Amino acid sequence: MTLRWNKALVVAYHNIFMSPEGQKVLADLRKQSPLLTGGLSVSGGIDVNRLLVLEGRNDVLKYIYKMLHRDPNEEVPDKATNEVKIEGI
Repeated sequence: MTLRWNKALVVAYHNIFMSPEGQKVLADLRKQSPLLTGGLSVSGGIDVNRLLVLEGRNDVLKYIYKMLHRDPNEEVPDKATNEVKIEGI
């Protein structure tokens, strides 16, 4: 996933998700993303549709974290970073 550079959008993500309320939302999103936390339990086989839904949730959470790891003061970066560290994982 390639991130487009939009300084105002990066600043907006930082303002929202770095606030105390935003941190609570991120914590809840992590709980809702068992593929990232290793909390996916498989009993009786794999439900492919459920797996696809969970993968979509993970993609959204990864995108949020990528935006939070961008430096809003950086001039147009050459490339977006693909490595994201998610706290608690």
